[in-house]
Amino acid sequence: MSPAPPPAPSPRAAAEELRRLYAEFDAETARVSPLCRASGRCCDFGAFGHVLYCSRLEADLLAAEGGPAVLAPSTGLCPWWRERRCTARGPRPLACRAFFCDEAKEEAMGALHEEHLRRLKDLHDRHGIPWSYAPLLRHLEDIARERGEAP
Repeated sequence: MSPAPPPAPSPRAAAEELRRLYAEFDAETARVSPLCRASGRCCDFGAFGHVLYCSRLEADLLAAEGGPAVLAPSTGLCPWWRERRCTARGPRPLACRAFFCDEAKEEAMGALHEEHLRRLKDLHDRHGIPWSYAPLLRHLEDIARERGEAP
């Protein structure tokens, strides 16, 4: 007997499940209670040598629901970072949600991120969506190219 075929991709259902995963992550983050110092380390990738990774599903959700953004990968800035604030709080990826400058909570946030990253990968598998984990800016360049928008 041959194994069952993989499920047909279900991006809409996957996006709904991703939103629930984000809500659970945020609730658990609130219990850890890390401090945000608004340093910009999470969003000014170039200045701080930070590469933000996410899945393509996360990038698609962010691009669809994050509101207006200026994609300029050469700047090294997150396209949704304005006046030292994130303008795409709801659809931001797990790695954004896990990044805090609070060294005292680094281990707890790292463990929380790893657990939810595993769940994110499982979500991709359940919905038949190929796993593509890459820098956010690379995913956004691909999305812009697919839409016919030059980054």
